[in-house]
Amino acid sequence: MNEFMKKVKAGEKPVGIFFELASMNAAECLGRCGFDYMIIDNEHGTFEGETTVDAIRGAELSGITPFVRVREISRPAIMKPLDVGAKGLIIPFVERVEDIRNIVKWAKYTPIGNRGYCPSRKDGWGCDYPSDESMSVAMNYWNEETLVIPQCETAGCLSHIEEIASMDGVDGIFIGPYDLSIGLGIGGEFDDPVFKKALERIKTACHKAGKFVIIFTANPDAAPGYFAEGYDSVTAGLDFNFYISACKDAAKRAKA
Repeated sequence: MNEFMKKVKAGEKPVGIFFELASMNAAECLGRCGFDYMIIDNEHGTFEGETTVDAIRGAELSGITPFVRVREISRPAIMKPLDVGAKGLIIPFVERVEDIRNIVKWAKYTPIGNRGYCPSRKDGWGCDYPSDESMSVAMNYWNEETLVIPQCETAGCLSHIEEIASMDGVDGIFIGPYDLSIGLGIGGEFDDPVFKKALERIKTACHKAGKFVIIFTANPDAAPGYFAEGYDSVTAGLDFNFYISACKDAAKRAKA
């Protein structure tokens, strides 16, 4: 089973981080920091196909689970990261139930979806399978091993969240609080009752459907509070913010 899912099912409260520094060395370093997973950011980051592969390799070398946030809802954007070894996809800007149907179709093999079948880096270009293993066994394995995690960050997604969370092929939901608050017309007003009600609705829909829910925070100190509220995982910040903060502090101390 996917390592992230093992931790969620065991109640271990996995913590992740967004990976923006497009370097295999940086990915290896991040894997030694205690995070459970990293999200390679193809949406806002500078990643292309080759740098995504490098980041995934770095994650694998240091034992941190590599997720990828895709750049858009399209077949190539969804299929490529899975073929090169991503263990899960965060899919941004979901607005319609039809978006989810397409995402599942492209990300999951039959009988759940219609993902294109091809040996690739994820399975050693087909060499990792026993020679007598059937395609159905392989496809069932990857359907379980790779996670589809739509991002609830629009009013449209929120309005359909109960249906979306219950759909076959959706493994969990990622809450993007910044864009969600903007979509609700209360950008950055995280204490607004409307926003808090939206968060509770998403969490309830996920748990009722037997799915996990992840929430993002820029402040790692907020993570314990989110876990206490029943969130299954917290993504705590972006790597370049911590890098800049640590380097600024080092420079300041050296010049003191």
